[in-house]
Amino acid sequence: MRKLILALPLAGLLTGCGSEPTSLSIPNPSTTQPGASGAKAGQESAAATVQKTGPSAASGSIESPVVQQLISKARSAVVTGQNLVAVESISQAIGISPEDADLFRMRADVYVRLREMANARADFSTAIRLQPERADFRNYRGYFLMSQGLTKEAVEDFNEAIKLDVKHAPAWNNRGLVSLAYSEYQKAEADFSKAIEADRQFADGWNNRGFARMKQDKHDDAIADLKEAIRLNEKYATAWNNLGLVYMAREQYEEAARAFTRLIEVSPMDARWYNHRRSALLKLERFDEVQQDSNQIEWLTGLTQLTQQANANGRDVRVWINRGEYLMTGNQYGAAIQDFTRALMLNPGNTDALTGRAEAWLATKDLQNAIQDCDESIVVSPTPRAYSVRADVWLALNNLDQAIQDFETAGRFDDAVVNAYEKRSQAYREKNEIEKADADAQRAADLRAALKGQAQKPTPTEPEPGFVPNP
Repeated sequence: MRKLILALPLAGLLTGCGSEPTSLSIPNPSTTQPGASGAKAGQESAAATVQKTGPSAASGSIESPVVQQLISKARSAVVTGQNLVAVESISQAIGISPEDADLFRMRADVYVRLREMANARADFSTAIRLQPERADFRNYRGYFLMSQGLTKEAVEDFNEAIKLDVKHAPAWNNRGLVSLAYSEYQKAEADFSKAIEADRQFADGWNNRGFARMKQDKHDDAIADLKEAIRLNEKYATAWNNLGLVYMAREQYEEAARAFTRLIEVSPMDARWYNHRRSALLKLERFDEVQQDSNQIEWLTGLTQLTQQANANGRDVRVWINRGEYLMTGNQYGAAIQDFTRALMLNPGNTDALTGRAEAWLATKDLQNAIQDCDESIVVSPTPRAYSVRADVWLALNNLDQAIQDFETAGRFDDAVVNAYEKRSQAYREKNEIEKADADAQRAADLRAALKGQAQKPTPTEPEPGFVPNP
């Protein structure tokens, strides 16, 4: 029997990288970026991680091909942000299998995305009513209640989950987070220790206990816990961050900088990490690197603003194109391709999105997709930019005739054009077509001279030679 649970991050709480959920995840919370949690979310940079999922009993009967098709439709809808479609699909599945607790669990997660919290809570409760023996359902609802600031009710659910399954590590972990939120560090440490006892491979437990110990100035123990979390999951961003914070507290700035550097390698799109490393580098007086991190923080801040615009206006083609273009400036080509694709899903044939994506394909060496997007863009609107990008692709493919033709159509003259003429001149010479070779060589020389003269020409803000300012 397939175990299917629609698992989604809840508002205000980012899930950690703990035990693999026995679930269908949209997205999978065991692979999403860890983050701050509890009542003090945001005060500590990714201090501790919440684990929402955990061991579960056999899920409800989702054997019907129709139900499976509806769940697949819901998955696709969530991925594309069509949450109302997802709710409708799961509701239809519930109509077919009304006693299946997992379906209510799925729909609750989508309601959370829609910020329909009353409906979400009702569905979590229905899942518990249908299968009261499921410890994971109690943990799920507790997690939801904790995200809403209802910590007393959340703790009651975590307690019940632990009573149903004393080895339910996520429930111990989440109850510890409630204590952590209220600065009850010893109590939190005890619950995290129980989570670790229940599952020695539970990386969140090690990370969270390390953080609780750091808050009690137990630095050696904290470092040991955090290193174990990293050993279990070498790409565990939160643990790397906390390790760096412990080293900062101990004034071991070289070690802190190394930890934050690894953190940035693992999670390069979070400005907080650069800010933390910048603090360590300032202590080390490595000012050139400090400036580099400051520049990256500024770039990421701009990206955050564009992301907020995209989240607020997800049906606006232009916001995705703008974000894609901005990602290109930071060499984030894969993410840019995704944004241009989102724009094209909203407006197929948009020439700006097609050309932008072609540039990203070119940067990733996917030349065939680049050509295809350029061709489609030129059919829609034969812009100089589209011809220019296609010329670069033809040049990369060593199709010099097509490259030069597109360069000329685009009205473009730069080093790439010179390079195309020089390469074609050499090709002609190798075929003993001397007249053509000389013509291309002359064209390349003329262009190079023109470019050199243009580069040497004074800018409008610079005085011409012999200029004498007025007294």
